[in-house]
Amino acid sequence: MTIIESSIAIAAPIEAVFDFHTDTKNLGLISPPWMKAELIRESGKGLGKIIEMRVMQYNFFPSHWLVRIEEFDRPFRLTDLVLSGPMKYFKHTRTFSQPCASLTELKDRLEYEVPFGLIGRIANSVSIRKMMEQMFEYRHQKTKEILEERFYIKEVPAADVGRV
Repeated sequence: MTIIESSIAIAAPIEAVFDFHTDTKNLGLISPPWMKAELIRESGKGLGKIIEMRVMQYNFFPSHWLVRIEEFDRPFRLTDLVLSGPMKYFKHTRTFSQPCASLTELKDRLEYEVPFGLIGRIANSVSIRKMMEQMFEYRHQKTKEILEERFYIKEVPAADVGRV
């Protein structure tokens, strides 16, 4: 099992950051250029919501994903679990906190297991893990850029900057 954790401070209200991540239309806005996600269908809202999508990596590797929202605690926690997809296991948890009035901290925790035994583990250590880390770094930066532009806070107080 591979676990990747990362976090970023975003100058936007906690509810806005949470809601941004529940809107499947935003996935295309924050996906890196080498990864295109196409929504096929979604059903339900909140806890238990089902999302079906097609993901194309590097214009060459297509995959089909069926995802269920496993945790939905607005505005603090959101977890999705892949029911079927290219990974043997894939769970993505986002936690949101507001350490001060002007900042929201978004923490991502990705747990996944690749298929194909030893060959999959080698592929993970050579490229898959790095690709996942790059993808989440890109997604964090795009999320920050979009939300900070939308919820512009003219000046983050100096005392708040060091809190995250």
